[in-house]
Formats: sequence, structure tokens, C-alpha cells
Amino acid sequence: MTSSIRILMVSDVSPLTIRGGAERVLWEEARRLAQRGHRIRLACRQPSPDAPSAMELDGVFIRHFPHDRRSPWQALTSAIRQARNAVAHLLAEEPCDVLYLHQPLAGRGALAVSAARQIPCLYNFLSPSPLEYSSRTGMTSLHRGGLRGRGAQALLWWVERACLSSAERIRVLSRFSADQLWRLYRITADRLELIPGAADLARFHPAATQEALRRRLHLPLDRPLLFSVRNLEARMGLDTLIRALTCLRHSIPEFLLTIGGTGSRREELEELAQSLGLRDHVRFLGYLPDSDLPSYYQASDLFVLPTRELEGFGLIAVESLACGTPVLGTPVGAIPEILQPLDPSLLMRAATPEAMAESLAALLHRMRETPDDWARLRADCRRHAESDYGWEAAVSRLEATLFRLKEGIVSAPAPG
Repeated sequence: MTSSIRILMVSDVSPLTIRGGAERVLWEEARRLAQRGHRIRLACRQPSPDAPSAMELDGVFIRHFPHDRRSPWQALTSAIRQARNAVAHLLAEEPCDVLYLHQPLAGRGALAVSAARQIPCLYNFLSPSPLEYSSRTGMTSLHRGGLRGRGAQALLWWVERACLSSAERIRVLSRFSADQLWRLYRITADRLELIPGAADLARFHPAATQEALRRRLHLPLDRPLLFSVRNLEARMGLDTLIRALTCLRHSIPEFLLTIGGTGSRREELEELAQSLGLRDHVRFLGYLPDSDLPSYYQASDLFVLPTRELEGFGLIAVESLACGTPVLGTPVGAIPEILQPLDPSLLMRAATPEAMAESLAALLHRMRETPDDWARLRADCRRHAESDYGWEAAVSRLEATLFRLKEGIVSAPAPG
């Protein structure tokens, strides 16, 4: 593949503020495609009022469109309207070969532009938007319950279905997401491209020693260290994890769990830990800058992923594995696809406090009693990430899909 592709990416999130997996996937793909010589333009929602309306970053041209957050309805409809205006302006300035849509609201806005409907389209399905909205009820003033919440969900069902119907190909990050598309929208497998998420293997890598890292991060040197980084919201399961620690401390009393992230449930989670007598066992770190994440993964003995629902992939899991830090996860969403092939003991039997405590105790005993075996597991974690979850391989598969769309080939190649 020697020719370049002119790609217009459209998203509801901006790479200027990495809040989670959606921003990470968007930016890793955009900048890496630009590095390969492709013309990448990105139309996305303005992350803050002071963010520039237009800029170039790492070879990617970014056009921010404004976002009206005065009410849930304004937030939804303005995202569609402003994305439509931005895409119309960008296509009038310069044509493109492929339209790559990352979320449904901005995607629907793009598809409202007549010129955009003539361009081959790839839609990136991360998670069902209406179910995500429901899971976030109460998180912000824009995520409502009751009649308004049901109205917002109804709009999201219609918008997402429209995007899925219009796209020639749909990218999913996991078999779990492919199954969701069939169950929710009756999208068949022949329209899908399975391209998993990934980790930056150069940035996320094992450290030579944990001691220096723990000193720098003001973490204890002589205690088993658990780590989790999440939005502090209900579906992430952190309350279940904290309850599990009351059982764990009977067998391993010296552990420390550090939790990174912000969210509407922080005060509630802190009160839960205190009420259970876990003040010395749980430390809330607050917002962790993206640049600090590798150090926390590397300094920890075990990363815990206690998700309760809707885990379409789990980028943080593969980032931790790339650092050589084992991940213990619930059997929810796509988590088993990542952990089961590596080591079945890294998968809890259920998303309950009892099952979490049982698996945590087994792994921490394994670490303490069989250090050579634990060292092999850490090395296997890194190898697993290198073989299956590097961004270069993922973007190569994405690039091949985009080339096929450019050439008018909308079916996937035959296996083998």
C-alpha cells in the first residue's frame, strides 16, 4: 500500500482531553494514520470553551465544533447540528476518500450532509449509546431519568441505528460487541471488521524495578499493591471491589488498593471504605494525568478490573498487561476475551464481593509463595500484549479496511 487516503474522522470526543477509551482509540488511530502519510482531518466536539476552534497536532488537522450543554435535549441535538455544520465546511474546503465516524451524535450530523453520503463510510462501534446513557443516569445534569431520560434514550436508539444502517462497514473491538450489534440491531457479521483496541507498547512497558517507582509515587515498598483506574461511577463496580476487601484482609491484611479517577460516586465510595474499616487499605488518587498512568501500572502488583456491565473492550487491561502487571477482571463484556487466553485464573468466577475476594487472595498468595511462577506470569502478560494488542498491528488492520473502502470494496477479505 503506497498511496495515501484522505480520511475525515468525526467524533463526539476530542483528543485534547483523554478521559477514557473513546478518546484514546480516536487519537491513537488518527495520529498513527497521519504518521503513515495519510491526510487526516478530525471534526470533534469542543472539550472546553477555551479550546481552539482549529489546530494541527502531530500531523492531524482538528476542527472543534461547539456544544450546547444547557439541557439534555440541547446537548443531544446541538451535537448533531454542529457536527453537520463542521463536516459540511470541511468537505467544501477539501474532499475526502473515506468517512470514519466514531460516535452516533456527531456521526448522524455528518451523514446529514449530502456530500458525506456519497463517501464510503466506516462506523466505529464502541458500545451501545442508549445503554451507556442509561448507565450514566445521575452522573451529570445531562443524564436524566424519568420521561426526559427515556426521550433521550429514544433519540439515541434512532441516531445510532441510522449510523449503523448507513455505514458500509462497522468496526468492533471485540466479539462481545459483535454479539451486541446482532442482539440490539440485527447487524450481521459479514458487515463487521473486528479490530481490537491496543496499547502503546513503547510507552507501556515493564519497569526495571518497582522500588524506585514506588518511592517516587509515595507508595509503600513492603505491601502488596492493587491498582484500579476508572470513572468513579456505578457500572465500574468499584463498590463491589471495596466490599471484597473486607474479606481479603482476613487472609492478607497488609495490602493497599489505590484507585485513580474522578466521578460522581467518589464521596460515596470513600464513605463506604471508611464505614467498612478500610481507611488504611484504600487510597483514592483522584485524577491521574495520562502521562502518569504507566508508572502506576508498573509500580503495582495487580490491576483490578471490577466492571459490572458494558465493557466493550478494556484498554486499561491491555495497557496494564503491556507493563507486565497481571489483570484480574470480572467475566463481563469483552474482559474474558483478553484474559482467558493468557491465564484463566485472571478471570473471576462472578462479579460479586465473594468471588473478587477469592480471586484476589489466590493471586496474592501465588505472588508471595511462588515468586518464580509470578515472574513468569508477568513476562507472559507482556508477551500477550506484544503478540495481540499493539497499536501498530491494530492500525495496519484499520488501514487495510480504509484502503478497501476507498477502492469501493465493501466486503471483508476471505479468511486465510
